[in-house]
Amino acid sequence: MLIIQFILITIIALIVLRLIFKLKSGELTSQQFALWLVIWLVAIVVIGYPKITSQLASRVGVTRGVDLVVYTSIILIFYILFRLLMRLNKIEDNITKIARQVALEDKDKDK
Repeated sequence: MLIIQFILITIIALIVLRLIFKLKSGELTSQQFALWLVIWLVAIVVIGYPKITSQLASRVGVTRGVDLVVYTSIILIFYILFRLLMRLNKIEDNITKIARQVALEDKDKDK
């Protein structure tokens, strides 16, 4: 195992430990935990066995395995960003509704 592989797998192991603590503290749902665990386990497999990505890349028509990993990562990042933006918009809408309700209640109390 190369030094970089060892370092990356160690970092991912620490991230997984943090996920476990967040699950136990209730900061993560079991569904969120499972999703992130799968992502990090796939990362460990890709780091530990880089030939897998090369073989998969040749099957889907990409020249190098690292290119496939980059393309997949970019798509995943954009999807997560999209989900975060949708959640942020929903939170902003909820805050606006609550602020309106509070303002109307305050107006009624003043009368």
